[in-house]
Amino acid sequence: MVFSMINYPRIAEGGTAKIFAWDEDKILKLYHEEAPPGEAEEEAIRASIAYDAGLNTPTVIGTITIENRQGIIFERVHGITMVDAIIANPQNLIPYAHLLAELQSNVHRCTTSPLPLQHQRLQKQIQNACGLPAKTKAVILAGLDRLQDDTALCHGDFHPENILITAEEPVIIDWADATQGSPLVDVARTSLILRVGELPPSVNERRHQKVAEVRHLFYEAYLEHCTRIQSISREAIARWELPIAAARLSERADTHEKTELLKVIKASLP
Repeated sequence: MVFSMINYPRIAEGGTAKIFAWDEDKILKLYHEEAPPGEAEEEAIRASIAYDAGLNTPTVIGTITIENRQGIIFERVHGITMVDAIIANPQNLIPYAHLLAELQSNVHRCTTSPLPLQHQRLQKQIQNACGLPAKTKAVILAGLDRLQDDTALCHGDFHPENILITAEEPVIIDWADATQGSPLVDVARTSLILRVGELPPSVNERRHQKVAEVRHLFYEAYLEHCTRIQSISREAIARWELPIAAARLSERADTHEKTELLKVIKASLP
């Protein structure tokens, strides 16, 4: 199959893939060339598990290889990200923060077994974390083993850029990091992303500025609602911040975010 960027307009871009309009009813998520083998197939399986669990997420049509790049064809959802929805209607900031917490809680109500184990994924990421001495990694891994695990469905990268606001219901996308494990881990990661995470490099300066203006208020509203509806404490979430911050260092992150993550790690070490 001959693929042309001209024939298939790009509609979004993230750290691992670009999104193209395949046709009126489908989109193509095309991974970057350096993606590990089997990445598309694994995400397709995880997204299908989430869909089968009854969550509102796009249907997986199938996987495809284009010029040695892996891709997934999804049902096309017509909507905007929660970030864009907040920028367009800042008066809805608090309701959107509450919605984020409620959608995440719905995910955690699902239990699953075919997914990768969250604890094992964290171990691997911490071992591969950039900029951490071996002794520091050993301390963090030892602490990780003392934290309680679970069997809930966890999205693994739950934040406003992965929520599409449509005319009907909000839709959860991007299940590449889905695992079975503890909801506290999922919440801790979302909390960390809302505080120090950076938007994708394709996001323009205006959106960066708008997000910066409301970030703290959104974070506090999300966390307050999340702790209440999931009956968890901020202290319990904080106990996961050290391994989550270390694990995130294994991912693509800009210099500013890496600096902030290292601050979190330094402040959290025993």
